Amino acid sequence: MEINENFVPVTKECVEVEELDDGCILYDTENDEVHSLNSTAASVWICCDGKHSIREIAVVVEKHFKSESKPVLRDIIKTIKDFSKKELLTFPYLV
Repeated sequence: MEINENFVPVTKECVEVEELDDGCILYDTENDEVHSLNSTAASVWICCDGKHSIREIAVVVEKHFKSESKPVLRDIIKTIKDFSKKELLTFPYLV
């Protein structure tokens, strides 16, 4: 599965989220792991609902953080790949 700007990420149901002022904590109940996200990564996580492509998530993050830098899309792709490596995403179309 190639993760690019058209990829639509979906979070696993076994991941519990605790929102904080400056990000969030993810608890993966399946793998018994905890992950700490900064506010940018937390915003990306919230958008991983199976309805938004990475390109659409980049637009949301750019508006939310008022960023006009070109690396936003690249950084979001990297963040989504990181979520995938940590087994926090599901791939419903591959099941």
